[in-house]
Amino acid sequence: MKTISLSIKTQLILTFIAISSIVIIVVSYFNFTSNIKQEKNSFIQNSLIQANLLADFSVSALVFRDMDGAKENLEKLKSDNNIQRVIIFDNQGDIFSEYNPLDIREIAQIDIKEVHLVSKKEEFLNYGILKISVPLKHNNIEYGTLYLEKSTAIITKLLKKLFSEVILFACVLLLLIYAISIFLSNYLLKPILSLASTAEEIASTQNYGTRVSYNSKNEIGSLYKAFNSLVKDTENLTNNLELQVNIRTKELNTKTVQLEESLIDLQQTQQKLIESEKLSALGNLVSGIAHEVNTPLGNAITGSSVITKETQALVEEFNDGTLKKSTMQRRLDVINETSSLLSRTLHYASGLIKSFKQISVDQVTNDIREIQIKDYIEEVFLTNHNKLKLVPAKVTIEANDDLVIKTSPGVISQIINNLIQNSIKHGFDNYKGEAQISVCIEEKDENLIIEYKDNGIGINEDIKEKVFEPFVTTKRNSGGTGLGLNIVYNLIIQKLKGSLEMTSTENIGTKFIITIPMKNSLMEKK
Repeated sequence: MKTISLSIKTQLILTFIAISSIVIIVVSYFNFTSNIKQEKNSFIQNSLIQANLLADFSVSALVFRDMDGAKENLEKLKSDNNIQRVIIFDNQGDIFSEYNPLDIREIAQIDIKEVHLVSKKEEFLNYGILKISVPLKHNNIEYGTLYLEKSTAIITKLLKKLFSEVILFACVLLLLIYAISIFLSNYLLKPILSLASTAEEIASTQNYGTRVSYNSKNEIGSLYKAFNSLVKDTENLTNNLELQVNIRTKELNTKTVQLEESLIDLQQTQQKLIESEKLSALGNLVSGIAHEVNTPLGNAITGSSVITKETQALVEEFNDGTLKKSTMQRRLDVINETSSLLSRTLHYASGLIKSFKQISVDQVTNDIREIQIKDYIEEVFLTNHNKLKLVPAKVTIEANDDLVIKTSPGVISQIINNLIQNSIKHGFDNYKGEAQISVCIEEKDENLIIEYKDNGIGINEDIKEKVFEPFVTTKRNSGGTGLGLNIVYNLIIQKLKGSLEMTSTENIGTKFIITIPMKNSLMEKK
């Protein structure tokens, strides 16, 4: 709804005119209605007097049945144009004599008890016809009735003239009031409007050195004095504010430079921490692979010694001619079984070294390539096998074997490694139950969903809300840095442009839901 804004001068004029108009209308209304009532009553009373006089003159003619005399009396009414009809009735209701210049045929209704004023409401101030019935008496003997019909045009004309004069008077008075209101508003509001104009100019130009003057000690003079005081205070405050703003601006610029330097240092420190975590993970990977390879290689050396020993014994017996068929069969069975065990052991060691080689290269280079995500995560778990078997933890990986994603395997490896380390160090620390880790991988709405879950002791409620913040750990006295989940969070959000959700319940377990876009899921290839 549009708001109509009027100036105070216009409002004052309109208010003055409105109040004056109401007063004029009320006074004029009561004056006019009073005049109407007075003229109406006066007309009726005069008409009654006229009817009674006419009845007095006509009664003798009716008594003596002097029709010529009655007619002569009625003819004298021609000088009164307002009289429309006069009828003299005898006691039998018959017309004795009649004056009817307008030849009115309407039947006269005689009612001696009332005076009837038949109004014509369709015409303004027209009261129509006045009907009067007067008894014709002589010595208290009633001989008949005088019926008089008289037009009210004379009072209608008078009242219309009065109405026009009232309207004219009201209009002239309103014009006079309008002129007076303009004069008074200019006289009274001029200093206030001048002050308002000066205030607008000061607000526009910000020139708080401006002062106003008004030579009077009335309320407006006090207003001017207060305005000057306010402007002076504003000028002082503005000057002080500008000085404070300059000082604060310099301080802010200094703080901004310091913050930028701190941000750069923080980014560098964060990058160093990530690289340090990478190297730490790579060191753990080397340690784990070395431990894992050591067992199959030891078995291979043992098997090789057995084969060598059996082969030498077989050659010696053959050269000495003491070789029996049964002995040869027994030694060949041992050599065959040992060589088969040796082959499986070497293949297992070869697989471990191949996984170590690929994952270690991925963690260092961060190259982007297509991987079968299930196989790759299985390789990551394989490199952590020696640590998982110490818990021990049962690992379950569910995914489509053909599910392929183009990403940086090193980032995926670092994320899964940190989650595994988090489960081992925190989830299964002093764990008494059957430890389980499950990974469920699926493609949904052009996103790769990785759900990592363990059934460990869960995360304490005190740190659950800030578990992804840096340096938050419950193992600080045991060598924990509190950077593992922070690095996981940053890698998923910043590197892979994905999202990470976590739910955890104490003594039930912890679940991480990783969502990675299948397309453009990583930063630009370096």
